[in-house]
This record gives sequence, structure tokens and C-alpha cells, in this order.
Amino acid sequence: MAQRLLTALLVLAGVVCAQHSVDPRNTYHRVICVVPMIGSGTAADPRRPQYAPAPGSALPDGIIGFTQVPTDDGKFAIVEFVARTRKALLPILADTTISSYEKGLQSATAIEAALQSLKKGFSLVQFEAVMP
Repeated sequence: MAQRLLTALLVLAGVVCAQHSVDPRNTYHRVICVVPMIGSGTAADPRRPQYAPAPGSALPDGIIGFTQVPTDDGKFAIVEFVARTRKALLPILADTTISSYEKGLQSATAIEAALQSLKKGFSLVQFEAVMP
């Protein structure tokens, strides 16, 4: 009996150890959007993407990180915002003046195709924000 129990525990331990962890690029809620660059370019008002904080400022409530790349014309930025909850991303998603894509709802291929017209050679693999 004890030997069967030990065997069962070893089998279960093997199954638990065999699980793969989630790729950090696929954790949390993420939205990729094309936003205009804002700010006058002064130290008090630096150029930055809309919805992104000025350097040294706090992130908007609920947003835990972002990454950005300017479009080829420099007038816009492609930005990925990361939040623990989807609710934190709702102001961005509700903005009808910008293009936004929710990771997991739109395919990576569709997102890349839409954004490559703004940034030549754009790739989600080289762009994504990795959060701990």
C-alpha cells in the first residue's frame, strides 16, 4: 500500500514539474494602440505618446507598464500598455480617435499587418513589453 502511494506521489510530482510557465509577454491585460505624440518638447512638457506619462511622472491608475516606438513619420507612436485588469485600459479602448488592438482578441498577424503601414518592418516579437 505504501509503495503504491509513493508511486502515485512521484507520478503527480512529475506532472506538476512538467507544466510550462506562461511567457511574460502574455501576462496581464495588454492593448496595442496608435496614439499621437503630445507635448511641446520642453523640459516641463516633453514629447511623449498620448496616455503615456512624462518621464518621472507616475503611470495612470492601473497601468503597470508600457513600451513605445515612434511611427516612421514621427507624428504618432505605437504603444503597448499593460495593466493588471482590463478596467484600467478602458479609457484607452473607449477613445475612438485612436486605433487600438487588444492582445488575445486580435491575432498577432492582424495587428502586425495593420501597424506595418505606419512602421516599416514592425514586429510584435521585438516590440512587446515584458513585465515581471
